[in-house]
Amino acid sequence: MNRLLFPLFALLLLAACQAGVRDGENDHLILRGQLENAERLGMQFQELTTSELVHVDSITADARGTFSYRKKLDEAGFYILRVDQSNFITLVAEPGDEIHVSGDAQNLSADHRIEGSEDSALLSMLNRSILDGYTEVDSLALVFRESQYTANARQVRWEVNQAYADIFEEKQAFVKRFIRDNPHSLASIIALYQYFGNRLLLNENEHFEYFEKLSKSLSEAYPTNRHVMDLKRRVSQYKRNMSRRELAEQSLATGRPAPDIVLPDPEGNMVSLSSLRGKYVLIDFWAAWCSPCREINLQLKGIYDTYRHQGFEIYGISLDRTRTQWLQGIIEDGITWVQVSDLRFWNSPVISLYNIEAIPYNVLIDPEGRILKKKLSPEQLEEVLAGIFGSPIP
Repeated sequence: MNRLLFPLFALLLLAACQAGVRDGENDHLILRGQLENAERLGMQFQELTTSELVHVDSITADARGTFSYRKKLDEAGFYILRVDQSNFITLVAEPGDEIHVSGDAQNLSADHRIEGSEDSALLSMLNRSILDGYTEVDSLALVFRESQYTANARQVRWEVNQAYADIFEEKQAFVKRFIRDNPHSLASIIALYQYFGNRLLLNENEHFEYFEKLSKSLSEAYPTNRHVMDLKRRVSQYKRNMSRRELAEQSLATGRPAPDIVLPDPEGNMVSLSSLRGKYVLIDFWAAWCSPCREINLQLKGIYDTYRHQGFEIYGISLDRTRTQWLQGIIEDGITWVQVSDLRFWNSPVISLYNIEAIPYNVLIDPEGRILKKKLSPEQLEEVLAGIFGSPIP
């Protein structure tokens, strides 16, 4: 009887130990790889947190390009396996994942395969699409460079710009589909904040529905995940800001008094908007670093010269960061109208006071300081002033 009990006890103990090993692995990521051109290659393993990129560890492949790495994880997150600054892949890793990576280390970003993580495979598909777009853009850049000194350079430039816009829209449509098709995947957070060139493919102002819907679906799947909680916080903050902007916009409605502004001019003298009462005033928000603003300045010069003696003034507010930059813009554009700035960039109080989201931006007020029009193009401004003062004398 004893001889029967001992083997049974031993089997139960062994099973318990094996279960313990498996349970212990459930809170770890196991990352394995087999890469070409990776003999003794050192790589970085980094974590993409909600606020920064953090170095986690170094991984070195053996003589055959094989590597294995194990890390304890508290929750699902984003990780980067980096060969160099521009050659890396992004992974979505959860506790218990066993991910295998293969490919060519010399071009890992474009040439890799990921197994063992559905979310990481989705991210790989997303990144390949973006890389394909960059390849198309590189071809456009070559066409543009080759045509720079030809007779049809302007036409080619227009066609290249249009082609780039088409590529951008195509990638924008891709990330929209990606998010719609994968509402419970953490990979969709990366898609949500995906850049193409120096522009976000989606932004909260134009595509807020994607942010809100993804936040809701991911909160159901990962209610305590910090990336999901950060997205939820951003969505809530945007809603609060929208409510604030709506209230501010009501205070800036046509016929309402324009909020007064008192800022220093280039000589340091404080100049108030209200000091220009009795004139029609264009409150013009601009900056020397803003190319569209500079183009508009050139058009405003003619309008100002035409109507300045008839009761029209411009109160220019610069969002520059430095006095040197600001003054250089004034000199280069030949600005002679009132100029003020606190040189606080987007941190200036006038941003929230006038509910500004982008520049160039302007507000036209009447001699009593009441708001007449907003966001006028130079052509529209000239038309309004002609209606007020009459057409200029040729």
